[in-house]
Parts: sequence; C-alpha cells; structure tokens
Amino acid sequence: MARRREIGYNNKVKRIFCILAVIAGLAAPAIAQDSPLMPPALTGAAGEIGKAPQCFHVVNKAPYTVLGTVSTDYFTNPDGVKARHRSNFNLKSGEQTRFCTQGPYYEGGKLELVLRTLVPVFDCKTRVDGDIIINGRMKPEGGTDSWAICR
Repeated sequence: MARRREIGYNNKVKRIFCILAVIAGLAAPAIAQDSPLMPPALTGAAGEIGKAPQCFHVVNKAPYTVLGTVSTDYFTNPDGVKARHRSNFNLKSGEQTRFCTQGPYYEGGKLELVLRTLVPVFDCKTRVDGDIIINGRMKPEGGTDSWAICR
C-alpha cells in the first residue's frame, strides 16, 4: 500500500508548524486526506499565497527508490527573515505521497521539485493542479536517469 504524508516531518512538528503558520498568516494547516483537490491560479504572481490549500500526490514510477524535495517560493516571515516551506520525500518504486500547501507559489502557481541522490540530479518548477509523476530508468552502463513531468 502506498505511503501517504503531508508536509511535515512528523505529526507533532507538523501540528506546531501549522499552528505557527496560521498565526503568522503564511499558510493554512494541512487538510484532511479526503478533501477535494483545488487547482491553484495558473497565472498567479510570484509570492502569491492561495486562498485554499492545494493538495497533490508525488508518484514514483521509476524502478528504484527516489529521494526529493518539494519547496515553495521564498517569503519574509514576521521577524524579517527570508524563509520557505520545504518537505522531503523518499519513495520506493510504485509508492506515492500526498502534500498540501497554500504557497507562497512561484510565478504561475508553481512549486519547486528537486530529485537527488547525494546531489541534485533533476530540478523544475511545476504546477500542483494534478499528480507529479517521477520517471526513471536504469542505464545499461550503470547508474540511473531520473526526471519528472513538470507543467
């Protein structure tokens, strides 16, 4: 069965983060697993925060485990420090995980996706109005090629 997780490292940290984010007015708390997907503004300005949380899945269709990160655009927190929301994932072949966010988004209502080993091997900005599909192949000479379909 596929593993599902929303932005956050564990439930306690996620709850604390969500409470602080709501107080700061930067994001909304994570929403329930059965909430409908709501597409973000596809022409949104950089730094825009959505009115409702956007939920999406990251799906690993590569024949091996994939590590990566989903990140929002940068924002300035109430203390004047530049920051951004970021969440890591570690998906075995065929697994998927669920994320929810309100941004802030990059231009066009996008988030940043980075796939990595010890170093980044793929990077793009993608809309979150549907699943993010990760593909990959084993190279005959050894190693792998990994990529995602970014919109």
